[in-house]
Amino acid sequence: MNRILALDPSGTGTTGIYFKNDSQEEFKEYKEKDWKKHYHFISELVKVYQPNILLFESSNFVRIRGKDMTSLFKLLGALEVLAIERIKSIPVDQVKRLAKELFKGVRKIKNLEYLPGRGKGWMYKGKRVSIHQLESFLVYQLS
Repeated sequence: MNRILALDPSGTGTTGIYFKNDSQEEFKEYKEKDWKKHYHFISELVKVYQPNILLFESSNFVRIRGKDMTSLFKLLGALEVLAIERIKSIPVDQVKRLAKELFKGVRKIKNLEYLPGRGKGWMYKGKRVSIHQLESFLVYQLS
């Protein structure tokens, strides 16, 4: 049975987390400005969840905010060497494209919907998920 940890990583902001083990599913978020703290949080999740598959959104473009992107690249490199059986990255453009298709109703994922209005947004199985949690879930869906 696969234990899958999917991430929308950030080196200086919010990391979205989705974990799946058979019927068990869990969303989390971690907010911090230091990429090393993001790595420490993720490595602790690996100890707790013991995933045999790690999936994460990756990027290869650098924006003007160079320090933030440098921190993200450091975090991505650190994720690559975690002691997990299988590690796979999903390009950010694929994740963004799927999110856009879902938002426009072009594609559907069971139990996932967008509800417009205050206090609404992305809902999975009737519970609100943040954009970062959504993107970690989409990384899982694209794997």
